[in-house]
Amino acid sequence: MAGDWTRELKKGSIQLCLLAMLAEGRMYGFQIIKELRTRSEGYYDLAEGTLYPALHRLQKRGLLASERVIQEDRPPRKYYTLTAEGRKALVHARQEWKRMTTACNHVLDLAPDLAPSQEGEAEPDPEEGEAQTHG
Repeated sequence: MAGDWTRELKKGSIQLCLLAMLAEGRMYGFQIIKELRTRSEGYYDLAEGTLYPALHRLQKRGLLASERVIQEDRPPRKYYTLTAEGRKALVHARQEWKRMTTACNHVLDLAPDLAPSQEGEAEPDPEEGEAQTHG
C-alpha cells in the first residue's frame, strides 16, 4: 500500500525536478539519474525506463531541447537543455507546487496522527469517537 502512494507522488513530481535540474545547464541521461539520486538523498532513484519517457514528454511539450554530442572514443551523448518555454513552465510549476504543498500540509496538520495499530490492539471505532465529539 505504501509503495502505491510513493509511486504516485514520485510520478507527479519527477518532471518538476527534471526542469529544475536542467535550469542549471545541460545534462545527459546518466548524469541526470546520478545527480537526481544524490540531490534527493536517494528518494529519486530512477531507472532509464522512467527517465527517458519523462524527458521525451517534456521535449514533446517544447520544454526541453536535446543535442547529440559526438565524443572521441565513446558513443555520442544526448544532452538535454531547458528551452525558454521550459523556463516559464518551471516558474509556474514551482509556484503551483508551493501552493499545493502548503495547502496539503494545512490539511495534513489538522488530521489526527494515526500510527499503525499494534498486533492484537483493537482499531478505534469511528462512531464511538463521533459520539464523544458531538454528544
